[in-house]
Amino acid sequence: MRKPNLLFVFSDQHRACDLNCYGNADVHTPELDRFAAQGVRFTNAVSNCPLCVPIRGSLMTGLYPWHHRAITNDLPVRTDAESIATVLNRAGYHTGYIGKWHLGGIPRDKAIPRHERLGFTEWKAYNCNHSYSKGFYFDENDVRHDMKEHSCIAETSLAAKFIERNSGKPWALTLSWEPPHDPYFDVPEKYLSLYHDKPITLRPNVGESALHHKNKTFIRAEIAERLRGYYALITLIDDQFGRLIDTLKRTGQYENTIVVYTSDHGDMHGSHGFTNKQLPYAESVNVPLIVSWPGHTRSGVTDEVIGLTDLPVSMLGLMGISFPGKVDGENLSALFTDTAARGADGAIICDLVPCHQAEDRGADAWIGVKTKSHTYVRDAQQATMLFDDAADPYQMKNLIDDDAAADIRRDMEKMLSSLTAKHGIRFRAWREYIIEEGYRDAWNDSQLYFKRAVL
Repeated sequence: MRKPNLLFVFSDQHRACDLNCYGNADVHTPELDRFAAQGVRFTNAVSNCPLCVPIRGSLMTGLYPWHHRAITNDLPVRTDAESIATVLNRAGYHTGYIGKWHLGGIPRDKAIPRHERLGFTEWKAYNCNHSYSKGFYFDENDVRHDMKEHSCIAETSLAAKFIERNSGKPWALTLSWEPPHDPYFDVPEKYLSLYHDKPITLRPNVGESALHHKNKTFIRAEIAERLRGYYALITLIDDQFGRLIDTLKRTGQYENTIVVYTSDHGDMHGSHGFTNKQLPYAESVNVPLIVSWPGHTRSGVTDEVIGLTDLPVSMLGLMGISFPGKVDGENLSALFTDTAARGADGAIICDLVPCHQAEDRGADAWIGVKTKSHTYVRDAQQATMLFDDAADPYQMKNLIDDDAAADIRRDMEKMLSSLTAKHGIRFRAWREYIIEEGYRDAWNDSQLYFKRAVL
């Protein structure tokens, strides 16, 4: 049997509720909808830490942020960690990475040295860049290349060339698009025009305004307008996803390629009065996840729980490869093939160190657990949130002080305690964590880079 290829595609800040196949009729996603109809689509895929850097570290290593040490934005990942690329290299695969990396610390426009790439062989990537019309990347030799078109389109072209060039050997490519992360309106007009006059439906948990950061709020009309740009970016990435599938089919590799689409975290877009991420609500932690390998994976929809920390271990599991050594993620690859398989009982969710907007609004660190039916959250002092997600999908009623929910609250706290004990996690207030675990210098360097207060 030939080794299957792996095409792992993930975007930035794409919440699960904003695809047509996930129930949002306002957004145009025909390519991903078609792909979802052929593969298995997850309704309980969870970003364990809904912030770019920490969860990206987890996607590469199968480790929680406590263990890969990229605990907040702009702090670097452990370069000695075993990764999906190092495992696949040893298994005879040609590995490649294209797009946003964001695991190299500061500055954001730096080239990532070879020893910091976690084993990826072919490299067309950049640390972080939020100007899509002025994109760039560094190649394997740290030579900078400026993109001549929108970064998402240019990166997809690079991915298509990778697929064509490596058709004669087993390969594994990770493609990391930065959209639909803001800026929402840095998008070609052909996509934005699809939403110019289209009514935008706000979620029921969007109030009259939303806090963006301490000095800025958005009213409902502004939230709806921002969604037009966000949806345009989603349709752009949908179009590019279709190009990838067409390339696989044209080169005769589609049947032998595992294709995975997900995102690192979601986006609040006014729900519960907030924008951006770093929050335990569904809009922030629920992400799309669709997996297909023709003739091998099942089709349909599953509500089984899988965390993004499980995903690298599970993708390797589907390929018949074990992730060696101590790893936090579980091999849940049976969920991709077997309708009777069961996922995790619950997934850890957390924000270890609030940064940028979260820091500005005075947020503290939080940790919790998400199951099929409930979300439970606490900070370093006390439990703060309990939602019955099955009965209350928009999380409008916090049950944390509801006597009728006392048994559920106790069970969820027990599950959280069991998970943290299993993985050797000691949760605490974020300033305490930074100082006690030796992050102070790196944190202060990052804060100074962004002209923010240090510890």
